[in-house]
Amino acid sequence: MKQLVAFSALLMTLAVSSCAESAKEKEVVTVEQKEEQVKMLEDSLKKGLIDPRTQANVDVRYAESCLGVYRAARKSEKAPAYLDKAHMIYSSSGMHRLAVMYADTLIQQYPNYKNRPMVLLSLASAYDMFILPRRKDLVKKYYEMLLTENPDLPKDEADGYRFRLENIDKTYDELIDLQAQKAVNQ
Repeated sequence: MKQLVAFSALLMTLAVSSCAESAKEKEVVTVEQKEEQVKMLEDSLKKGLIDPRTQANVDVRYAESCLGVYRAARKSEKAPAYLDKAHMIYSSSGMHRLAVMYADTLIQQYPNYKNRPMVLLSLASAYDMFILPRRKDLVKKYYEMLLTENPDLPKDEADGYRFRLENIDKTYDELIDLQAQKAVNQ
């Protein structure tokens, strides 16, 4: 009788284990499937099929889908683009702390990313205007990186970033007032 109970317990354990493995196999999603998920969300957004009342939830789902591709394919050429998409989605949705977290990850992990100058500008702007308390040390860091890494920036653009660095102690609003006064005096 004891042997029958032990054998039954063994069979139950194997059955549960087999079911768990089968469930895990079904949960495995390929990078291509994750990319298809992102594409479907993008298509829905482009076609205006998203109810405005659920837009925030869709934005989070869209960003998480992009992060899913990034996490599944970190070493691929497409990983930084998906990480950048997530950063931009969070930024445009007003989730600036998440946006800068992923943008900073992008800058650190993919130093040769083709859109790096835009990511640096996004980081500088976020820390300048949206992250409170304002982090002028990080504003300075990212503008300096942008200027140093991109010596061929258009002169007007580079001058604007240098002007910001020269007036780093001013808030963005104070800087706008300063520029307005400067324009009136010219």
